[in-house]
Amino acid sequence: MNFRGMQVAMDMYNCALDIISDQEKVKGIMLNTAKHFHFEVITLDYSPTSGAEDYAYIMPCRSGHLILYVFPSLGYVSVDLFTTKEETNPEFVAIYIRKQFAPDQSKLTLLNRGDFGTIDDMKPRRRKQIRPIRRAKDALKKLVIMPKA
Repeated sequence: MNFRGMQVAMDMYNCALDIISDQEKVKGIMLNTAKHFHFEVITLDYSPTSGAEDYAYIMPCRSGHLILYVFPSLGYVSVDLFTTKEETNPEFVAIYIRKQFAPDQSKLTLLNRGDFGTIDDMKPRRRKQIRPIRRAKDALKKLVIMPKA
């Protein structure tokens, strides 16, 4: 059997609040992503979650799916992407989505699916990105010296 797919999970922290608070902008990002990467969209569904402001968009496609869970009060967006299209690199799709939300920090996990028995199939690859301003703030916290009493 020759089935191969790629699963991508991405967490984005401190996203642009003006974007994630506007459900129409998030919907537009998903539709633009589908158009840019030639996904054959079956439908795009909106789903409110348990929180008052929290919501999700679910987009099944002919060769996979794209799901975004958005938590505006936390500035957090979770992305779940699965594709079997060989000509589409899901890592590039994730990077495209990340640019739209402008997070301070993000974590990307890639997992090969359907490799049927190889060890590599079960070992995800991870990448982490921190924006330079966040890196500078973290370094400044370490440099602050407290005066002696």
